[in-house]
Amino acid sequence: MVLAFSYKQLSVLLSVCMILLAGCTIGSPEESVAHKTVEEFYQAINQQDVDKALAYFSSDRSPEQWRSHLEHVQKSLGEIEKFTLRTTEVNTVLSGRYYILEYVVTYDSGKVANEVVVLFDTVETDDMPLIVSRVISADGYQPLF
Repeated sequence: MVLAFSYKQLSVLLSVCMILLAGCTIGSPEESVAHKTVEEFYQAINQQDVDKALAYFSSDRSPEQWRSHLEHVQKSLGEIEKFTLRTTEVNTVLSGRYYILEYVVTYDSGKVANEVVVLFDTVETDDMPLIVSRVISADGYQPLF
């Protein structure tokens, strides 16, 4: 079975496909917005502005839990000296988009950690991606949760 389309039919079909694909990204920021969000988060930590850092976390956990997490990391690893983006992965789901960013973070204690920061952006148009998870792997580090 061979399908044959006229130029006009093919053009209409391609136009519909482009509109559908464009609709998938409405309300979701570019990858660079997720990178900027995490960089601002790390900068807030460096400036010891815990309240500003807490604003980057989702409401999946209470602010007190996130605050405990930040304090635990600081006590265990020290202050952040440097952070470098290693990889980025973007996964689109029906309710929004996940950004999975892996960083290599150097702390003033001399420890180097691999950190995976996961952000989620809902399909709402006026929101920003928020951190839903931060997983830290470093020698001797025991996560709080």
